[in-house]
Amino acid sequence: MSSSTFRILPALMIVAALAACSPAQQEAAAPEAAGAPLVSVATLQANSITVWDELPARVSAFRTAEVRAQVSGLIVKRLFEEGTEVKKGQALFALDATSYAADVASAEATLQKARAVFEQTTAELERADALKVSNNISDQAYDLANSQRAQGAADVAQAEAALKKANLSLDLATIKAPIDGQIGAAAVGEGMLAEATSSTSLATIQQIDSVHIDIRQPASRLEHLRSLARRGGLKEAGTIPIEILAGEGDDGVISAKALFSDISVDEGTGNVRLRTEADNADRRLLPGMYVRARVPRGTYPDAISVPQQAVVRDTLGVPSVFVVAGEKATPTEVTLGELVEGRYIVTSGLKAGDSIVVEGQDKLSAAGPVRTIPFGTQPVAAATPAAEPAATH
Repeated sequence: MSSSTFRILPALMIVAALAACSPAQQEAAAPEAAGAPLVSVATLQANSITVWDELPARVSAFRTAEVRAQVSGLIVKRLFEEGTEVKKGQALFALDATSYAADVASAEATLQKARAVFEQTTAELERADALKVSNNISDQAYDLANSQRAQGAADVAQAEAALKKANLSLDLATIKAPIDGQIGAAAVGEGMLAEATSSTSLATIQQIDSVHIDIRQPASRLEHLRSLARRGGLKEAGTIPIEILAGEGDDGVISAKALFSDISVDEGTGNVRLRTEADNADRRLLPGMYVRARVPRGTYPDAISVPQQAVVRDTLGVPSVFVVAGEKATPTEVTLGELVEGRYIVTSGLKAGDSIVVEGQDKLSAAGPVRTIPFGTQPVAAATPAAEPAATH
């Protein structure tokens, strides 16, 4: 074999190896052979972003009613189970109603007597009317019959009112629930005296299928919430979205709506109270419970945001982001806004459609060629060994 043959053989082997590589491997081989670092990139999009304040809040019942006696009497029976749901008008306590029943009987007898007198005076007036036609009765006698009949009518009305009052007292001897809700422990028991003038409640009923949540927020934020309300809110017309954090994860977020805010500012803290309402059908929120509330502080309708790890800073702390165009990454100075859920809002320096380096920028110090993979598909460290065999073909 001639010497020229030995020179041609290695060249043919190289060509055959390159031919065995796929087109994608051949494209990746050139930058890698040049030592281009592998980075992950993401394409920016403009989105509406809401900035939230997380503030302390306290839960209170939607409605609270203290059960009190309106008439005095000895408690003979408790008619409810403590801690259960009760309905408006449901009997809760029974008082000794003996004296009230006697008052009703007495009022009924008085009414019967008044009606009998009224019937008699009515008949006398009818006879006086007949005599008046024939001028056989004096004016004085006629006026007396007329007044006696009017007095009888007044006595009947008075007796009817007395009977109504006696029946009301008898009815109030059974103490009933003033609202729907969950009743707590009874403060009194059977055999104890319930007095109408007492300041002590017999029990407390709380309606908690919906609850109020009072949030304390800086007075300076109040105007922003008002502007949100004027614009119709963020999610629902006429409402301001509030999120109550009652647990971990998405299952722990309860939606609430703002009702009103106080018109006075706490002099000690500079805060105002914002009252919200939330559905509580599953009873997750209990009166007196402290929770965290997320209140909207700012909205950016077409915001550009970048992951926090994509931002690099120089020795003076100036932030920048590597923008990828073609196969070249170039550092671009940016102006950062607020950090929201791990992403910086960029107020200047970037635009929608830009492709930026998210991972692997630690390998970059200046503008230069890079190899790219989509951000989130796999870590850059794991992707680097897989790309190396393409350069060995």
